[in-house]
Amino acid sequence: MVLALALVAAACRKERPAPQWDVGLIVPLVKTKLTLGDLIPDSILSTDQSGNVSILYSAPLFSLSLDTVLTAPDTSFRYAYAIPFPGPVQFQPGSTFNTNDDVTHFDLDGLNLTKLQVRSGQVDVAISNMMNGNIIGLFSLPGATLNGVPFAISQNLPPGTPQAPSSTNNSRPLDGYVFDMRGPDHNSVNTLATHLSYSNAPDGNPVSITNMDSLIAVVSYHDIIPQYATGSFGTRTISVDPSSSVLDLFENISGVLDLDQVSAVIKIRNGIGVDARATIHYLRSVNTTTGTSVDLNHAITTGPVNIDRALDLGNGFQPALNTFQLNEGNSNIDVFMENLPNRVEYALDVQINPLGDISNGHDFLYHDSKLSADLDVDIPLRLIATNLTLRKTVALDLPGSAGSHAWKSGTLHLFADNGFPFSAAVEVAVVDDAGQVLAVLAPGGTVASAQLGSDGLVAAGTSRRIDLHIDPAQMNLLQQTGKARITAVFNTADQNQHVQLLDRYALALQLTVDADYTVNGDE
Repeated sequence: MVLALALVAAACRKERPAPQWDVGLIVPLVKTKLTLGDLIPDSILSTDQSGNVSILYSAPLFSLSLDTVLTAPDTSFRYAYAIPFPGPVQFQPGSTFNTNDDVTHFDLDGLNLTKLQVRSGQVDVAISNMMNGNIIGLFSLPGATLNGVPFAISQNLPPGTPQAPSSTNNSRPLDGYVFDMRGPDHNSVNTLATHLSYSNAPDGNPVSITNMDSLIAVVSYHDIIPQYATGSFGTRTISVDPSSSVLDLFENISGVLDLDQVSAVIKIRNGIGVDARATIHYLRSVNTTTGTSVDLNHAITTGPVNIDRALDLGNGFQPALNTFQLNEGNSNIDVFMENLPNRVEYALDVQINPLGDISNGHDFLYHDSKLSADLDVDIPLRLIATNLTLRKTVALDLPGSAGSHAWKSGTLHLFADNGFPFSAAVEVAVVDDAGQVLAVLAPGGTVASAQLGSDGLVAAGTSRRIDLHIDPAQMNLLQQTGKARITAVFNTADQNQHVQLLDRYALALQLTVDADYTVNGDE
């Protein structure tokens, strides 16, 4: 009886909740560094034996390719055959009744070619037969050869009538064919020897025709892309419409840089076998973030620039290289680069063969010939920084999850060791996966510049703890995203003195949380 009462009493007693209590915890969250690699890609940083860092960067400016100089338009030619009198005339089986050796003249927009090697292209031959007999048509190009064999197409033409002609089509690729553009007597340009003949089929019947019976051939050349061409390209001016090139050198940099020294080289490579003269109307650095632009001032932007021709090696070419040095003595290249451009805009005209046909008809180009310009920049990182900004997003090691954690309000401690010769104003923000700022933690603070020795280099770093208050709502955001963005805004202590950056300089950071934590909360 006593045992039964005890069991009943136990069943009626409610489950007691687990005890809860708050504790203060200090937990490390992340360690990281801000270095020059966060500012500028390591691939373009150069370090000498003393650790001095420079930027070595190359960017394309503009390029004129083959289709700018030579375009082979699609072209069709019509060849008609009919007897010039009423007839009738009879042709026996196997007899040839028309042989037409002619020439085809191509309109090549001021170019006078003597040789053209085809990279790719096609010729179509369409023949209409109005004769009541089986005819064999032969179309050939004695001046177009592939491995020494002339191009030829033979077509069987079924019988037709003037009212209902038969039609036969044939297409052949021209890839690899070499066109002798001097014509059959080797004394012309843009001219290709052609042959067209017709014969009665040898196993057919005699064919009787009148002047109402005819044969019409249409030969069409299309999609011709040259592999090589030579001749006289004439004197003409090619206008390059205003355009721009991307410059990604400063894509991670904001603020103001005063560079102590900048040098650059503009390299113009000419892979086309023509002399050229370029008139650069402007070469402009554009910062689309700030909306500022700076035009380059240098001899190449104030007058024509002569460009040498490439050298034909027989199975390729050697481009000519013209270089133009830019420094602070002959240009405003320092201001041009201090604008932190993300684009370079330009406009220019290029005149080919400004002195006429001085090659005596030996201008040339290959399929991959082009006239191009590159900008090579050498910037020693000796500078004055004003609001130079570095950012890094870090993942935090917070216990719990977004839906189950027991963190409350508290303080983030940011321990900063500054090895840069700049002061650093530091900000910490909660961000989402897309990098959007959800909350900025206050108050933040500034770490003093590292101490410089008599040689102007960092002799000792400076340290500081920066406290950032975090309320419950911000703590929830931080727990949900697990990401924080640390921003350091650097300024040179002496705004009149350039300081040299070394590869070892860094801002070392450690972030901890000192916050209330509810044991047996919702973690």
